[in-house]
Amino acid sequence: MKTITIEKHCNGKVTVLSFARPEVRNALSWQMVTEFKAALVAIDQDNQCRAVVITGAGESFCAGLDLMDQGNRQSLSEAIGELGDGPRAGMRGQEYMAEMVLLMRAIQQPIIAAVNGHAYGGGLGIALGCDIRMAAKSAKFCTQFIRLGVSGCDIGVSYTLPKLIGAARAHDMMMTARVINVELAEQWGLVTYVVDDMQLQQRAIELAESLCDFSPYGLISTKQGMWSNLDANSLSAAMQLENRNQILNGMGGDVEEAAAAFFEKRKPNYER
Repeated sequence: MKTITIEKHCNGKVTVLSFARPEVRNALSWQMVTEFKAALVAIDQDNQCRAVVITGAGESFCAGLDLMDQGNRQSLSEAIGELGDGPRAGMRGQEYMAEMVLLMRAIQQPIIAAVNGHAYGGGLGIALGCDIRMAAKSAKFCTQFIRLGVSGCDIGVSYTLPKLIGAARAHDMMMTARVINVELAEQWGLVTYVVDDMQLQQRAIELAESLCDFSPYGLISTKQGMWSNLDANSLSAAMQLENRNQILNGMGGDVEEAAAAFFEKRKPNYER
């Protein structure tokens, strides 16, 4: 891969995926979208990997679309095949890019965003698609889309952002495209950790490693349950999923190991 780097940490339990186009603030080219999606698929199939950190090389997380590349027909055709003109071609390109966030939601591992510098447009959408967000003090957040002559709703932001910070604040961000600094982002609940820039990646890896202390299926079913129950139409429906997952978690021996570790004052050893 040329636009993405992947590093393994904690004996392979933690994967750090970095956007690697620092010269353009890690802006999303078609090649980068393709490689990011391929990386997510590979990570999902890696059963040794238990948690993922996504960050950006250089001084930015991801500054959104690479405007120099978006209209490049060759780059687009290399990503999604030969296209004609008109709405059908535009929709295929749009869906191809937006699918990034669906893949992030679908993979088994929880994802931690380690946001440094700009998280604009598509970069914000990727950060919002993560399960946990940690930010450096340099982090800045902006929906950006409406400044480009299109809708302020893109790459899932109209779904994920209101659920994190509320509809009123999300409307503000999407309609005004104003830049939100890290202090306000933390106040609004957009991020839950703020750290010094130099400590960001290490702190994110430490957080990811701490998740690996929990049972593998317990972690997977927590991610699945949280995302699914954001769409639950009733408390009863949400509890039905919780009840099913708890029974499934109790059938693999991890509950017994957790209890034994508690009484023996040691960390659990989950081998499954």
